Amino acid sequence: MLGLCWLACVLVGWRLWRHEQVVHHMLHPARQALTAEERAQAQARLPGLREVSFNTTDGLTLRGWYVPSHSGAAVVMVHGAGANRAWFLEEAVALSQRGLGVLLYDNRANGESDGDTQTWGDHEQDDLRGALDFVQAQPDVDPQRLGAVGFSIGAYTVAMVAAQDPRIRAVVLKAVWTSLPDELLFMAGPTGRFNAWLLGQEFSWAGVRLDRVHPGDLVAAIAPRPLLVVAGDQDRDAPMSVSRAVYEAAREPKQWRLIPGATHVDYERLGGDALHQQVAQFFCRGLASKVPAAL
Repeated sequence: MLGLCWLACVLVGWRLWRHEQVVHHMLHPARQALTAEERAQAQARLPGLREVSFNTTDGLTLRGWYVPSHSGAAVVMVHGAGANRAWFLEEAVALSQRGLGVLLYDNRANGESDGDTQTWGDHEQDDLRGALDFVQAQPDVDPQRLGAVGFSIGAYTVAMVAAQDPRIRAVVLKAVWTSLPDELLFMAGPTGRFNAWLLGQEFSWAGVRLDRVHPGDLVAAIAPRPLLVVAGDQDRDAPMSVSRAVYEAAREPKQWRLIPGATHVDYERLGGDALHQQVAQFFCRGLASKVPAAL
């Protein structure tokens, strides 16, 4: 009996240790540094690119690349967990080639930006507002012709800000979830609600406000601004059915794009040039003229 108790204690201890390791990775990801090759490619393929930085409302400095607009319109690009600004390089090239300005930046706690906690779309909303402040202040940009695209955590961020900030006039969401609590429950798997609750507590202790990340409840407020939702049919981190639920909750005008065979990390590769050109055309149309201020 004593041996069984000891074994149970060991198993529980190992499970708690493993839980802490997972949570630490989710909230404090290892930084993915920009490589010299990524910098060289960006400089070669994005004419006029310059290194920029801007501040968040809580005092962090975020760093990125800005490419000037030749049409007056500009798009802010928000990457996902544990990545950096280079995630959207190919799509940024497609946008720039059509005359749109682009801002690609490293999220807080990622790449070269300040911060040590990734908040899964909570404080990243404040980061995006800082990015919008930066872009609308550029002399080449019409502040009434701003768009935003986000992937995964970035999609959380873009969806929530766009639903509440009329400066964003066209929206692309890739691999978006209905809400952060829904995603944590999904991550909990067979262990169910208790482990989801435990994850939620860990997030809350780290300063993440789960009630601030619920696109499914607010996505309808994006209308009448155009929305494009992109999903991968093999995505096991943001299942197609979840992205579809966000799409169904949105109002017109809206578009749906499915990438066959795409897992969570394959959107840009398998979507390829066809996806990048669709997104570029979407923003060209959506930002072609000023949208009425009353939303």
